Amino acid sequence: MAGDGGSLRGAGRSATGAAVMKAVFWDLDDTLLNTLPGRMDALAGTYEDCLGIRPADPEALWREHNGRTLEQMARNLLGDDWLRFAERYRERYYAIDFALEPFPGVVDTLDALRSDGVELAVVTSKISWGATGELTKTGLLDRFATVVGHDDCEAHKPEPDPLFVAMERMCLDEPREIAYVGDTPADVKAGRAAGCHAIGAAWGSLDAERVRAEGPDLLAEHPSEVLAYVRRVAAGATS
Repeated sequence: MAGDGGSLRGAGRSATGAAVMKAVFWDLDDTLLNTLPGRMDALAGTYEDCLGIRPADPEALWREHNGRTLEQMARNLLGDDWLRFAERYRERYYAIDFALEPFPGVVDTLDALRSDGVELAVVTSKISWGATGELTKTGLLDRFATVVGHDDCEAHKPEPDPLFVAMERMCLDEPREIAYVGDTPADVKAGRAAGCHAIGAAWGSLDAERVRAEGPDLLAEHPSEVLAYVRRVAAGATS
């Protein structure tokens, strides 16, 4: 059933009828990399810079806007003056020196998927140069065929457009041969809308129950569960 990793209904099939999974697309923040400390710090400082007060609970403020693009969050907080907020946030975020690293199990999972012949991509709402920089800093960039950022498409998650950009770049045309992994309800919605396997990343999610409520094909507590799911698809497992 959806959400427990047991159902592989609708898995992509090769010409011989065998189940296949050609690619796994990954969200970046709170899925591959633990960037929350830096993002909360930047949000609290930017909020104070632009609104004149320090938020009492930066994590609650971030939770309120989690899954939105920076532009969407800035418009919600500052209205027509949103661009000033967005620019100041980026200035603060990329100036913060915090311990940026992949979540436990991410590197091993990525390497195992690649060894299995599965292609990888990053699909994020972060601006592409920022995402590429963080992937470079953490030594992950070379594992991915492409990085799709906020500036690479007009519509953003929960719309499926960013996933379609990655598919086009990688010459993939069958969504059910792709899984998308992310930590927010918007990620699950985007994966569903694109026709991909939608996997929730509970290991980095601020609200895993909201992700579960979207009915992902799998709600993974650890990155290794993504690998196991992909291998079950490849083995032709069914519910």
